[in-house]
Amino acid sequence: MNFRKAISIPFDTPFMVIDKEQVARNISKMQSLANQGNKDLRPHIKTHKIPELAEMQLASGAKGICVQKVAEAEVMFRGSIRDIFLTNEIFGTKFNRLATLLTQGAEITVAIDNSTSVKQFSDACRFFGVQGHVIIDVNIGMNRCGIDSGDFMKLLFKTMNTPGIVLDGIMAYDGHVNYPEPEKRMMEVKREEKVLQPLIDEFKRKGIVDPVISVGGTPTAEFWAASPEVTEIQPGTYIYYDLHCMQMGLCNLDDIAIGVVSMITSEKMGERLVLDAGYKSVSIDQGVYPSVFDENGSEYKVISMSEEHTVLKSTDSRTHLGEKFIMLPYHACTTTDLWDTTYAISEERDFETIAIKARGKRE
Repeated sequence: MNFRKAISIPFDTPFMVIDKEQVARNISKMQSLANQGNKDLRPHIKTHKIPELAEMQLASGAKGICVQKVAEAEVMFRGSIRDIFLTNEIFGTKFNRLATLLTQGAEITVAIDNSTSVKQFSDACRFFGVQGHVIIDVNIGMNRCGIDSGDFMKLLFKTMNTPGIVLDGIMAYDGHVNYPEPEKRMMEVKREEKVLQPLIDEFKRKGIVDPVISVGGTPTAEFWAASPEVTEIQPGTYIYYDLHCMQMGLCNLDDIAIGVVSMITSEKMGERLVLDAGYKSVSIDQGVYPSVFDENGSEYKVISMSEEHTVLKSTDSRTHLGEKFIMLPYHACTTTDLWDTTYAISEERDFETIAIKARGKRE
């Protein structure tokens, strides 16, 4: 992130800013990783929620995108994105909304972990006269969504024999594998491979010779990219990176492409400085404060945060009133969803305004 250029944007604070040059570099880096492993890249847009950035990812070589919500899929489709994988379980009438997108030319795949949802998606597709695609979501240790491996065969048989839908493969998300030590992440991926292998073998015995095996996030992408049976990886945070990624050694400070610019509006000289942005502007996911820098790259310690304030430790006795600082988030994805728009800096222009069109799309 170019701190000086971001801070120089002449608008009222606080505001979100991204560095498009760094975004492009981050996109290229992950695409190269996927290419080297002969894997498809299907980035998750929940990090940025911006159709324009999804187009950048596709132009760089991504096969399609992942979304977490039906409403996100609708926004991305209106933004000309066609190949969309809904990686979250849904229920009920939301399947009708997916089927409606299929009638309009979208290519929709949905993750499913129970037979009731299989039937609901089948009913919706047959009612609208379309064919949907399904991937079975398998729990490999996160213990959130996903069917346990012991129940896999029953759901596999049910899905293969249900009209109106096509079974494509397996999804296995491991968002819990976020250890700072890369060796621990690698060993966990090795364990997860052993869980998946017999399930992949069952697909092949059933005649699905080349099933889609869609896995991973930014922390484990490099290891899954080297896994022989995997066909695609679905990282998301890499487009911006954040302090959590830096903590895991996935990026350097310069690679972080998202920040929030804030201004000192109160101070006690020699003791504290108060910014006009708090955790309504920068997510403090898991209770971790952002890192705060001035335009020269000097870091200021965060003492406390509240809804609309961040208190910094003052390092000198001069006034800082009116000075702008940039706050780098611990979690990029949850920070993005706090904003309707972001400013974007680039070499081509001082800044531009971009709407975060899928922001707040939770249904």
